[in-house]
Amino acid sequence: MLYQETREEVLKYAVKCLENGLIHGTAGNVSARVPGEEAVVITPSGIPYDTLSPEDLPVVSLNAEIIDGNRKPSSETPMHTAIYRARPNVNGVVHTHSMFATVFSILEKEIPAMMPPSSAFAPVPCAPFQIPGSEELAESVVKTLGTDHLACTMQGHGQITACPTLKMAYRGAECVEEDAEIAYWTLMAGRMVGLPADAVAELRRRALKGQAV
Repeated sequence: MLYQETREEVLKYAVKCLENGLIHGTAGNVSARVPGEEAVVITPSGIPYDTLSPEDLPVVSLNAEIIDGNRKPSSETPMHTAIYRARPNVNGVVHTHSMFATVFSILEKEIPAMMPPSSAFAPVPCAPFQIPGSEELAESVVKTLGTDHLACTMQGHGQITACPTLKMAYRGAECVEEDAEIAYWTLMAGRMVGLPADAVAELRRRALKGQAV
């Protein structure tokens, strides 16, 4: 099987997203760049992740052309491949419709860094709404992520993380959702205050170097 290790890794984290409530049904998608190749493994469209085998995961080029596999790639393949083209340091992407991150996306509110573990991924900006699966959405997300954001939300459409490893992208999806939930409840209590910007910058620097935060 072509790119077996990468296919197994993508399926592993897709199932983890499902098991931990970040993804419901077939909503959301997960991908990884194949090391040393101009290729991406991505979850297929419309099939529950816990019913898949590694060989069910399509392989596409950085221009979203099918290289291998019999399943239809995710409808959000253009967004994933656009991120990989724009950010050579990104090797894993996770998109989910997790509840609290989606609430903030509907409100068009940035998610602040509320706790130290989220500092590598927050603040989380919001990309303007575009039709799901469109090239316009891909362009909007790439523009919002810029050169250094590891996560953003999409108005009315959940969150996406884009990181140096798929493991980190999955962890980022967890952190963004946890951060969004904490921010939501503090907002409901009447006062949402994130961590100081200088502290977030230092915590982010440490996190990206692999240090505990």
